[in-house]
Amino acid sequence: MDERDRLAASFGDMRRAMIPAFLLDLLGSVDGGDELSLTQLATLYVLDTGEPVPLGALAERIGRSVSATSRLVDALVRRELAERQEHPTDRRVRRVAIGKAGEALLRRLERTRADAQLEVTDRLDPADRALVARAMTLLGDAARQARRNAP
Repeated sequence: MDERDRLAASFGDMRRAMIPAFLLDLLGSVDGGDELSLTQLATLYVLDTGEPVPLGALAERIGRSVSATSRLVDALVRRELAERQEHPTDRRVRRVAIGKAGEALLRRLERTRADAQLEVTDRLDPADRALVARAMTLLGDAARQARRNAP
């Protein structure tokens, strides 16, 4: 088994250990009736940058047509998880931003994942727990850097 396969297997083990708590929190956290689709949740993460995104750019980032993305955004806006904004200099351009409720949902889900991960790492000895915490910090730092350098 090479490094990629070992990493994939380890991530799979972690997800299987953490997903029940994550799903329960997700299903209990969403207002507005239907549960969120994976695409809607992924869209919220794409929007979670602090800057509004033009609809066309959002469509490209999530791999959907502009019309499908517009319908997806409409559903998120109805639930107050996202908001549409006019471009400050070009009124023809509509931008999309994550809403306060969308931010709150993502932060809640992240805390749920962290709690589930802590439950798993509690089975490690203190030195290994510290090593995992340090590795997660390094991965987070690398991910932020990659996002800043992305086109």
